[in-house]
Amino acid sequence: MEEMNELFYREPYTREFDAEVIGCTHVQDHYEIILNDTAFYPEGGGQPCDTGTLDQINITDVQRRNGVIVHCADVPLPLGKKVHGVLDWQRRFEHMQEHSGEHLVSGLIFHKYGFDNVGFHMGETIQVDFSGSLSFEEMRQIEVRANEVIWQNEPIEISYPSPEELQVLSYRSKKELHGRVRIVTIPDGDVCACCGTHTASTGEIGLIRILSAEKHKNGTRVQMLAGRRALQYDQAIFDQDHEISVLLSSEMKKTGAAVKELMQKLSDQRYQIGALQKELMTYQLQDYEADQPLAMIYEKDMDRETMRAMAIALVEKKNCRVAAVLCGSEDAYGYVLVSHTVDLKKYSRLLNESLHGAGGGTSDILQGNFRTVKEDISDLLKQLFANLEP
Repeated sequence: MEEMNELFYREPYTREFDAEVIGCTHVQDHYEIILNDTAFYPEGGGQPCDTGTLDQINITDVQRRNGVIVHCADVPLPLGKKVHGVLDWQRRFEHMQEHSGEHLVSGLIFHKYGFDNVGFHMGETIQVDFSGSLSFEEMRQIEVRANEVIWQNEPIEISYPSPEELQVLSYRSKKELHGRVRIVTIPDGDVCACCGTHTASTGEIGLIRILSAEKHKNGTRVQMLAGRRALQYDQAIFDQDHEISVLLSSEMKKTGAAVKELMQKLSDQRYQIGALQKELMTYQLQDYEADQPLAMIYEKDMDRETMRAMAIALVEKKNCRVAAVLCGSEDAYGYVLVSHTVDLKKYSRLLNESLHGAGGGTSDILQGNFRTVKEDISDLLKQLFANLEP
């Protein structure tokens, strides 16, 4: 319902305005200022509030309380004072783009699939919950259609139909409405009851970008962007793709294939390195004595799979009771402990607490990481396992 002191409805493109202070109350750590008219939109309906200044005093929050709009500030303003308000216009216009963009997407989904918008929030992204199942491919089709409506650049209409007109009007609404109802109409897109601010035309929405569509409860949660933020997102993605294309000497539209090729090469190389490490391990085993209570090996560069293979080989081929293979340097080491005769699991907590570690395993094998120096690791392992009775 439109009120006389809601300039943000009467003239939504107002960036600066003059008003009179008719109330100022100290509430906890701030002051709540009431004006006889305001262009500041109060938080509501999924749309964040406007921010800006009143006579250069920062307005950080705007809320509607008991039908009254309050402006939150750190400094009081005297009753009767004439003040000049300035909105953070970029913030406001982005919200207008985003709210109109959400209406457009929600309306298209409702008309095509019959699903309701059951949850809406504007933050870093626009988050919308729908009452039915939607795939990302289906949302991509909605994205295309939404941008086609934007290109038509039709006026977005704000109206207040009479009760008789509402009876025959088909429009979306999340709740039963009473009194004067504000209807936002996007040609070829949506007709919806709404209390938010909107762009004057579809063209001013600028761009719709769907980011994700994931199952949520019994429906779908969609993350999307609209307007300036959609453009900024696309520019960031472009910049990253360009950087990747330079690094891979690939065309920008072919970076996906180039990354797949690189990943395959890396996988092949890891396989070759693993094979060489296992071959090297066979030669290394010849240097270790058999039948030791504790075999302890430190390496600077060995993958976890090879560490496990080395520890198992020391136990099974060299008949060591406990084999410890560690890889790292200075004060960070990955570890693998193997034994077929000692219940290693009962030592796991002690090892991790004493050596600032994280990890675990079974009675036969422990693995994880220690965050301490080599000397402390060696001393504790020797203390625990070097003198175990057979």
